Amino acid sequence: MCQNSDCSNIKRISGLLLGLVLVAGCYDPPPPEKVFIPGPHAKTEITIAVSDNRVNVNEPVILYASRRTSGFVEIPYSELPEGVQWWRQIPPIDEVEVAGNLKWIVEPEGKARFNTDLRKDHTREVRFSEGGFYRLWAVSAVYGPAPVISSVATILVLE
Repeated sequence: MCQNSDCSNIKRISGLLLGLVLVAGCYDPPPPEKVFIPGPHAKTEITIAVSDNRVNVNEPVILYASRRTSGFVEIPYSELPEGVQWWRQIPPIDEVEVAGNLKWIVEPEGKARFNTDLRKDHTREVRFSEGGFYRLWAVSAVYGPAPVISSVATILVLE
């Protein structure tokens, strides 16, 4: 147990640290002088691939995806049109593996189970609980006002 003065000091320090954390959480840094926004020809493309197009029920399929972004322009923050999303730095042009941060859609629904853990290689894993043909594609909401939809992959799952 701590002595009364020790406990009092610990409470003061804890209160001070909590106050600093709360103040830091409210801090909003000033905007930069220049920002990047999608230009008139801005484009984002998602390309996907699968480890195998023919698997057995509950066999893992590794999903891969790359993202290519272009057409961003730098403008003074003071000239930023209202409602336009902006970035402090230009978005990456080529992202080699982004499958882990995309939303994946599967048809037919309800038979695919995706991994929920983060994989070091940024891929995703999916398993199918029933046989049949499945179509998969990915959606990305990064770097643009509208979601970007990938190409489609087809997988045959055998019983």
